[in-house]
Amino acid sequence: MQRTPVSPPVSSFRALRRQAGFSLVELMVGITVGLLVVVAAIGSLAFTQASSTVVVDSAGLQQKADAIFRNIASHVEQAGAFNVEQAGDPAKIIFSAGFTGFNKTGFYIQGKEGASNAPDTLQVSYQNDGTGNLRDCMGNPLAGTGNFDNEFYVDNGNLMCKGADAKVDAQSIADGIEDFQVTYGVQTFVGTVPQYQYYRYDQVLDWRFIHAVQICLQLAGDTQGNPRVGPAFKGCRDQDIANDGKIRRLFRRTFSIRNALL
Repeated sequence: MQRTPVSPPVSSFRALRRQAGFSLVELMVGITVGLLVVVAAIGSLAFTQASSTVVVDSAGLQQKADAIFRNIASHVEQAGAFNVEQAGDPAKIIFSAGFTGFNKTGFYIQGKEGASNAPDTLQVSYQNDGTGNLRDCMGNPLAGTGNFDNEFYVDNGNLMCKGADAKVDAQSIADGIEDFQVTYGVQTFVGTVPQYQYYRYDQVLDWRFIHAVQICLQLAGDTQGNPRVGPAFKGCRDQDIANDGKIRRLFRRTFSIRNALL
């Protein structure tokens, strides 16, 4: 007796079709697309990290420069201040003879030119008013009615502050300092119109006529995260500085000496 073959049900074909895998071509295409997505994501992540580093470093340098200038300004703007005292006549007052200038030189502002274009030194002096409210560049008070002598200079990339107390060592108030250049504004007259001419330390003829101080800060970021490899950076002395990937910023600020007689 001959049997008639029975065809499998349609549902069995559908089950087999659902169980079929990808072909080799489909698998290779899928892997390629996946790799392209991963490469694009890695590139986007690297760019985002580099951009974030630039933004963070730039903001940090701006905040550091602001803090430095606030500290220096609080002392430069008081330079040459001395106390007013009661005279023998109750109706009169006299200026104190106790102000002797920085390190008893008689000058309220002076400095030192950095050797071979090294960072400069700034020296500022004013008299203590005896109230205990004044502080030196390290935030320390001064006993008695002596002079506040503050000195700012750069040592191994740190902006150092030497305060009025000779017993207290100088301390760093900021790091990442590549240059600290100081020029001094001397008042001159064109007819009756006052003008200012700025000189380096070695060009100043008489420190008694300094009316303003201009400071240039050159700061560098902490990481080599600058993705732009471009032309050399121009420093405080207009010198070229090779681009090594660090974020650099130049800041200039001019401070008037309020106690300088016009």
